[in-house]
Amino acid sequence: MTNKHLNLIVNLENTLGNFYLKIKNLARLAGAREVLEFMEVHSFEHANIIGQLNTNLQQPVLHESAVINFQHNLTKSVFNKVTNEKDILSLLNVLAESEESVGKLYMGISGIFIKISNYYRAIAAEIENIAKEEFNHRDLLLKDKARLAQKLGKG
Repeated sequence: MTNKHLNLIVNLENTLGNFYLKIKNLARLAGAREVLEFMEVHSFEHANIIGQLNTNLQQPVLHESAVINFQHNLTKSVFNKVTNEKDILSLLNVLAESEESVGKLYMGISGIFIKISNYYRAIAAEIENIAKEEFNHRDLLLKDKARLAQKLGKG
């Protein structure tokens, strides 16, 4: 299963990689070609890293139809018991048992949401690592700017 949010990041990084691929050969950027090639390679690497998350991480799924079917079957069963049972104490037991079943259902749903949360935490951690690399890339570009400024006598 692919994740559209991950695909967005992959597309962003591939677009950056293609951007650097395109501009690295401009004559006026010849002095920065090495750093631009580095940026190109790293953008495509970032796209690959995020793309691998689509393969390596299984996104948990809440099967809504199963939840709806469970509730339908439970209420139908309880309704049949309630309409046929004359003893109020037995009826209250049936209702209490049905509430316990609903509670267990919600605990299961909660567990799935925890798994979904952990899935997105893992993705967020990887994206945060890439963000830190982007800040390092910024610093690298600024360092190369200073190097070129000094070489050109503008620093």
